[in-house]
Amino acid sequence: MSTVRTQPLQPLNNGQLNARTNVTPIKPTRKGKEEDKGKKKKEKLSALCKTPPSIVRTRNGRDYRRGTFLGEGGFARCFQMKDSSGRIYAAKTVAKASIKNEKTKTKLLSEIKIHKSLKHANIVNFVDCFEDDINVYILLEICPNQSLMELLKVRKRVTEPEARFFLVQIVGAIQYLHSRRVIHRDLKLGNIFFDPEMNLKIGDFGLASVLPSTDSRKYTICGTPNYIAPEVLGGKNTGHSFEVDIWAIGIMMYALLIGKPPFQAKDVQVIYERIKKSDYSFPPDKPISDEAKILINDLLSLNPLHRPNVNEILNYDWFKGSFPDKTHEISLSGTPEGLENISKAQSAINFTNTKVSAGIYTPRNKNPVEILRSDLHSEQPRAMLPKSLSPGDTRSKYQEVDPYQLGRPRRVNFNSSFSASIKYLNQVCFETYQNIRKLEYSKYDRIDTMELPSCENPTLISKWVDYSNKYGFSYQLNNNDIGVLFNDENTFLKLHDSDRFLELIYQENEGWTCIENSASHPPSQARRQLEIVDFFAKYMNSNLSKVSENEDRKETVFLRRYTRTADYIMFEMTNGNFQFNFKDHHKICISKNGLAITHVSPNRIAQTHPLIFILKQGNFPSTEVPDCLEKIHTIKDAIKRKAFKE
Repeated sequence: MSTVRTQPLQPLNNGQLNARTNVTPIKPTRKGKEEDKGKKKKEKLSALCKTPPSIVRTRNGRDYRRGTFLGEGGFARCFQMKDSSGRIYAAKTVAKASIKNEKTKTKLLSEIKIHKSLKHANIVNFVDCFEDDINVYILLEICPNQSLMELLKVRKRVTEPEARFFLVQIVGAIQYLHSRRVIHRDLKLGNIFFDPEMNLKIGDFGLASVLPSTDSRKYTICGTPNYIAPEVLGGKNTGHSFEVDIWAIGIMMYALLIGKPPFQAKDVQVIYERIKKSDYSFPPDKPISDEAKILINDLLSLNPLHRPNVNEILNYDWFKGSFPDKTHEISLSGTPEGLENISKAQSAINFTNTKVSAGIYTPRNKNPVEILRSDLHSEQPRAMLPKSLSPGDTRSKYQEVDPYQLGRPRRVNFNSSFSASIKYLNQVCFETYQNIRKLEYSKYDRIDTMELPSCENPTLISKWVDYSNKYGFSYQLNNNDIGVLFNDENTFLKLHDSDRFLELIYQENEGWTCIENSASHPPSQARRQLEIVDFFAKYMNSNLSKVSENEDRKETVFLRRYTRTADYIMFEMTNGNFQFNFKDHHKICISKNGLAITHVSPNRIAQTHPLIFILKQGNFPSTEVPDCLEKIHTIKDAIKRKAFKE
């Protein structure tokens, strides 16, 4: 048999390519070191991987010529492989001798099954898998420009414009994974590689797992110490889900901008203690923007439910800064010039184009990754890989799921006779929370250089009755409009000094529709609800005092959601305002997307000011509010919980 003559394979770059980096070991104590003297050092599992033969032959007749050794991790070695047409790949090589039990075998087959079913511009492409008598080979596209870890080792720190570009590509890939119910669980700089065009590709799915449903959890403690999320350390007591990947994005962002992970220490147990307490800081000698700090702090929230989900990260103000069109090869060795001089308009275009390339806007209508029992069992006693994972089996059986089906916001829709803007509630919460955080960071800036909001008193809920055990929640606004938020989530609003009433109806898959009707000649299906509205109106007018003095109707406002706690009741209005009635009878309203704040005293005197002014002064100027800053902190946390949890 003649041998095809090919050019010898050349090394691409030194260091690891497409291979798992070493996991930081737990260092023994001094006593342990003394006891270990003279003992043979434990051999890495990757050391069991024998160098493949010069030509690796597969079951389907394809031959691959082995090339340069690329690197190794804790479990595998990586070699170049060239096919008969001259195309070069990276082969992750796992020794069969290291697969000592059924659990280890299932883990490897699960990695292959998950990775094979993925297809995304920012995920290392799976090409093939095969085996010989000694090794199992996972053939992947080759990423010749090393990883983010190698870049950071050379550069020490990267600029914020570069980090923005990196994060968009990473977020695009993670959004795709999460839409298919895949958690990576080992996201780190060393597992994110540069392809020949300097696009980032996420690799190494050795710890990846598929959630059977969006509300299920995993309990295995796994990952790389510097990147492990606090809930992973809780093991079976807490469990973990998609949020561990969000935490890892925060770790990587911090490391890129500061130069090292936030919890880094020589002793791994110290790392874990710092993670559990969220014990990190921003060194003053390595300044970064306030917007970057806000995003990092939110990504590294101890409570996983307080972290932004993968669809919300790119909405942060940090991404509005200077944004390059791509990553250039010079970034591997030095800082590119002119990154801070990209215009705002061009940055916005580059940001949008990068999101499109990363699949942010790509609709997905298929099924999640599914691990079948038949995929994880060999069909021959000697073989490791079942036929269902071998070449010839198409990817079409592994379908994707639309990410918006996993909690998509309801589209807001209105009848043409009612022109109002009601944003999706959680998005309003998210924007308001972001603005409050931004003002907290900028409160030491000069106020005369800031653009301040207009500060007219907002429309407020003046009276309310909670009768949700039977009908719903009734309220009267300070413009005397009367509304009822019924238990079925529909709302009626009877306009003061008018024969009109508005009905806000929830429709499945369509959102909210507002219909205007005559109160004197209502539709038959609305008569009973109007009777209930009138009942509440009479009760409130007879028994309750107003929160503030009468206001003219500046806008039509509904109550869309309310929350009662032991310390306050929180009202979320359709105009984006948040009203908090505290148990000490002081009321505070946040308006203008978090830029303005109103206080109503127990004797019904209202005052509205820019929030930045109150944060700087520590209280309201004309009437002091007890525990003012503490109340604002409570408000911020309540809005944050709504943004990230509900």
